[in-house]
Amino acid sequence: MLQVLVEALPLPCALFRQSDGRVVLANSAFAHEFGPPESVPDRMHFEAGFDSLSEGEDGIECYAPQTRRWYRLVWRDLPWARAARCDAVFVSSISDEIEALRQHKAQQEQLLFTSRMLSVGEMATTLAHELNQPLGAIINYLSSCDGMIARGDHANPRLRQGIALARNQAEHASAVIARLREFVRTRNPQRELHPLDALAQTVVELLRLEAEQHQVRILTQLPKSLPRVVADRVMIEQVLLNLVKNAIDAMRETAAAQREITIEARRDLDGMIEVRVRDRGPGIGPDFAERMFAPMFSTKSDGLGMGLAICRSIMEFHEGRLFAEPNPDGGSSFIFTLPAENA
Repeated sequence: MLQVLVEALPLPCALFRQSDGRVVLANSAFAHEFGPPESVPDRMHFEAGFDSLSEGEDGIECYAPQTRRWYRLVWRDLPWARAARCDAVFVSSISDEIEALRQHKAQQEQLLFTSRMLSVGEMATTLAHELNQPLGAIINYLSSCDGMIARGDHANPRLRQGIALARNQAEHASAVIARLREFVRTRNPQRELHPLDALAQTVVELLRLEAEQHQVRILTQLPKSLPRVVADRVMIEQVLLNLVKNAIDAMRETAAAQREITIEARRDLDGMIEVRVRDRGPGIGPDFAERMFAPMFSTKSDGLGMGLAICRSIMEFHEGRLFAEPNPDGGSSFIFTLPAENA
């Protein structure tokens, strides 16, 4: 009777005796996938044929090199009245599921990379100006040094000073390029511990000249007592960069004296780190409160409508939230949450 029941199962199934691990019986689906029962003499030999074992909510997920497929193994204790107690294994193929997840991850990474490239493209003029400043200073310093050398004024202390200043400006330009290269580099997400103020400072530096051009002040109010966050650094910098750029754009019609963005953070009731980007723009209409996070929705005539949608997907990857709310004194705040160290 048990043989008939096991054979009727659509999934590969086999029974192993608990006393010695020997195969008691297996259905034809099992034999088709892993060979006849005599080729799998016991449970130890069966389990040895799998790699990359990991416990999932629904069973053990593993890879079988001999079939080049991924499987989910579900083990169940099976009392058997006529013989020794057995363990039953039910095997389901999850190769298609694994491949779909891999493709989804690859698409997400490509989307994030494209978003970062678009952000850099939008900042191209500002970045060119930020690089031109130190390069122009280097040329001036070195020209002055060259003039001193041509005049034979080798002992002039300003010669050494000019060389030092030129080197400092070159290091500044190199740091700008390094920040850009790291920001747009294709890479696998890596959630590590980072101080929040360091992440915010990188973004403030990237947007410093753009903020100055629009007469916007960017303030950071990040308590030193806050624990570090568990996050992928570049991803969170991308979220902050997007939110701060949106805040700058939102205040174009605001009086110059009131153009101020505040980046602040606190620990919420769930133990998460809540980061708030507050602006003094026109605020958010009730119709836009949730629609703004939908893909392809944009209030800008030249916007792609992907920025906030990507930011929300990043926060979901970090097991956090992203939402917006109006400020009591005008303007709006965009808030996201991140896991705290040792949460």
